[in-house]
Amino acid sequence: MASLFRLVADARAELLQVNPWARPHQAGFAAAQRAARYGAAGPEASAFMAARREATLARLGEGSASWNGWAGAMARLRGRIGADGALLALWRLLADVDLVDEIFEGEFNVAGIIFPAAARFAGSAFCGDAWFSEAHFHGPASFRDASFRADAFFDRAHFAGDADFGAATLHGTAEFRDMRCEGTACFVEAEFSGDAWFRGARFDGVTQFRGVRHAGEAGFGDCRFAGAADFGEAEFAGNAGFEATRFGQMASFAGARFERGAWFSNAAFEGRSNFERARFRGRRQFEGISLAAQVSPVAQQIAALERLQLGRR
Repeated sequence: MASLFRLVADARAELLQVNPWARPHQAGFAAAQRAARYGAAGPEASAFMAARREATLARLGEGSASWNGWAGAMARLRGRIGADGALLALWRLLADVDLVDEIFEGEFNVAGIIFPAAARFAGSAFCGDAWFSEAHFHGPASFRDASFRADAFFDRAHFAGDADFGAATLHGTAEFRDMRCEGTACFVEAEFSGDAWFRGARFDGVTQFRGVRHAGEAGFGDCRFAGAADFGEAEFAGNAGFEATRFGQMASFAGARFERGAWFSNAAFEGRSNFERARFRGRRQFEGISLAAQVSPVAQQIAALERLQLGRR
């Protein structure tokens, strides 16, 4: 028992050593935890969260080496803490990145950095180019309602948890090539004003692109969707490329609208597929697709796709 108390005391001391900004706010730890859970923030919780925000921005300003040194130390402490509930709650309180409703003027560059816990950028505005290339998100990442007013780069980013871009607006080019999401990927009702490139991306969980609006090119070629993929009611004003993409489970394009070219050449549908009410106004390519023979409505799907192919312009 004495060794357990020493472990708790030592781990808490090390957490404060790695996060010295938190020492003056220890009285606010419990209040901040309650605020995170229930949403009501009193003076102590507000002071703690303001200090955490300032410390986060200061650390970001020191560059990726300094940031990743902190993230590595936090990851090592997470391993030591194990399943201790109170310590784990404190670790999360100090490890979370909470930059909600921020306005980032100029370029925002966090390429290659590690987020050890949750990363929240919901509602934030990125006025210049936003660089998240090769960033690693160990916890859930939220960019819900965020606004990217220039180009956004998430190429080769790794989301170990959920990635939420629901209702986000991306005004410039959006680069998601070779990204990976192990949790749920949500882009529901996101708006892409420029070209969006997801080529080579890997989605391990459920993927939601329902109601997404693509004004430019939409490149999903060579993607891998291990879970269900929902593109229902999506709008593709430019060319939409899904060539050589593999859909491991249900793939729904019900009610989707393709205003220009729709390229599904050599795509593999290993689960059920649904193109009901989908509209194709431009050229469509379905040559070389494969459909799961064991799925009961497969004949109907093949017939529907053959009709689309014969009717292409």
